[in-house]
Amino acid sequence: MRKYQNLELLLKNFNGELNKTVFAELLMQDLKQSHCQIFGETIDEELVLLADLKTQANSVCVKSGLLQQSIEFVLVGEIINNQYPALTYRVDTGTFQFYGRCSTIPQICGVDLYLDKSYTEKVGDGVKQKLTVPINPLFKAVK
Repeated sequence: MRKYQNLELLLKNFNGELNKTVFAELLMQDLKQSHCQIFGETIDEELVLLADLKTQANSVCVKSGLLQQSIEFVLVGEIINNQYPALTYRVDTGTFQFYGRCSTIPQICGVDLYLDKSYTEKVGDGVKQKLTVPINPLFKAVK
């Protein structure tokens, strides 16, 4: 399950009236400079970096659904290691982080990020991954 850290740091220098729209704007600004690291593990449970993705320019946007608003963004990068299967990921924005389990196989239980088909597990291949961040539950968490 995805876990978020340091969300309160988004509001550290904010002095105005906080509402969901303002919070979403703060999130979007931070996500524009984010990067995502995808990790595998050795037999000794040491993390091994498999890919480092950066936010694609102009890809951060708000999506509104029937009951939920979210921020969607695209990360791009290159596979740098193929010795281990992808198991975990971490997105770092410079202010807050979130992380969780990932897989290239959709049927794996407990995974909150299924890597796109562009994740070929071949060194040098480009990866393009879309992520979404829900606005409502995060806004409730910091309010």
